[in-house]
Amino acid sequence: MAVLDKSDMANSDVMKAMDTLSQQVRIAVVGNVDAGKSTLIGTITTSALDDGRGRSRTCIMRHKHEIESGRTSTATTHFLGFREDGETITGPMAIRHEHGLGGDHHGKHGLSAQEILSRNARLVKAQSEVATEAHKIITLMDLAGHEKYLKTTIHGVSSGMADYALILVNSRHPPNQMTKQHLNLCCSFNIPVVVLLTKVDGCPEHALKDTTQKVMTMLRAPDVRKKPFMVRDEDDLFTCIDKLHALVPIIETSCVTSIGMDLLLKTLFLLPKRRHHENKINRPFEFLVEDIFFNVPGVGAVVSGFVNAGSLTLSNVSQNYPQVYVGPLEDGTFMKTTVKSSHVARINTMHITAGQTACLAFTLSKEMRKRLRRGMVVLQTGDGSNASSSHTLVEPKATKEFTAEICVLKGEGTTIRKTYQAFVHVLNVRQSAFARKIELVGNTMQSALPSQKDEENEGGFVLRPGSKARVLFEFSRRPEYLRKGMRLLFRDGRVRGVGVVVDVPGKS
Repeated sequence: MAVLDKSDMANSDVMKAMDTLSQQVRIAVVGNVDAGKSTLIGTITTSALDDGRGRSRTCIMRHKHEIESGRTSTATTHFLGFREDGETITGPMAIRHEHGLGGDHHGKHGLSAQEILSRNARLVKAQSEVATEAHKIITLMDLAGHEKYLKTTIHGVSSGMADYALILVNSRHPPNQMTKQHLNLCCSFNIPVVVLLTKVDGCPEHALKDTTQKVMTMLRAPDVRKKPFMVRDEDDLFTCIDKLHALVPIIETSCVTSIGMDLLLKTLFLLPKRRHHENKINRPFEFLVEDIFFNVPGVGAVVSGFVNAGSLTLSNVSQNYPQVYVGPLEDGTFMKTTVKSSHVARINTMHITAGQTACLAFTLSKEMRKRLRRGMVVLQTGDGSNASSSHTLVEPKATKEFTAEICVLKGEGTTIRKTYQAFVHVLNVRQSAFARKIELVGNTMQSALPSQKDEENEGGFVLRPGSKARVLFEFSRRPEYLRKGMRLLFRDGRVRGVGVVVDVPGKS
């Protein structure tokens, strides 16, 4: 029987971790500012119950101002790992009163924000450890709840590739306008949702009943059309887990007394992966840039993001580094460079594939680094080979104009006509765009009402809530990389409509 040395064991652990990460289930966590999103994530990722004064949320916060204000202002991701038997990597839910954990949060026992951040680095299990130990990984995307950060939340849902969404509602207060905005946002992207009624400990019975009733009314609304389903035990859970396209499970939870937490963890463990990125592995490599680290010591320029399609194999020899295009730049062109290393969940790997969140290190000059920005893509287009020579690569094209079939959402009144300007989200792309041409879709063009005709623009049409049309958009600032079939969302303060890109000039 062959004996594996340490390097072989390490390689097998990395391969196992990469396979697990490729099948991770991504869940967006949204809700109003007081719903307890960060507290919930901190509780289930550390298996430490909250003290009712914000201890759990400080375990996962990344910035000093978030700890001091208690508000999440950035979209962050957190790993929750499960073993084969369904137990979390951090162990069963329990109350832990270890030194430095119990009750020490900002403003209570003299700990500064910097000391809390240092404590978090020791307390929270590293992503690499979770990835190598886990049988299944849930990626929780903590999104902002305050109306001030709504555009950050919209971008997080648009580019996050979420399989499901957890919508948190404070059981002591009925759902407000922001909760409805988040629900409509998830429904716009056809993301199945699970509703959690938080803070049920100490909640008056009449308040809980009133909130539950209003949540059910919100779910049955004409623009949502979902059937609420109260989950009280595992039998209820097994009944609805495979029917999330029509049902919305409602679970009562408390991060202080652990009410409903086991049921929630069981739900997360049973959720199947909905997006099958492995079906896109034979397409050209496409990487969506979400964040940029301009000068990592000893490495250089590093970008983080999501592998949306294809795969990329790296090399230890600099002459064989894979060549890619990064862009588009302000003038619509792409930079040609090479990828020298990659990390997934802080694990160094020589191969990344569709469905993974990764970091890539480029060989860029100081001037080229300055031109990097969020919303770019990293592409390897050509004959499909791992391009190690220039003739296999074909420079991609960016566009300033694109045509989309859109549907204006029902709700607050808005009128869309030619020259209408909105902020458009297409995956990781977000930029202001103008409507240059509007055509009603299908038979509606012949039966257009007089109120739908634009008197100011001859031959044009006016779109109102519920309208469907084909619209030619033009980006206001710079060209972007788009493909047919990409889903888009546009807003002017609030979400106004959704659609699909159906034509991009110069692309077949």
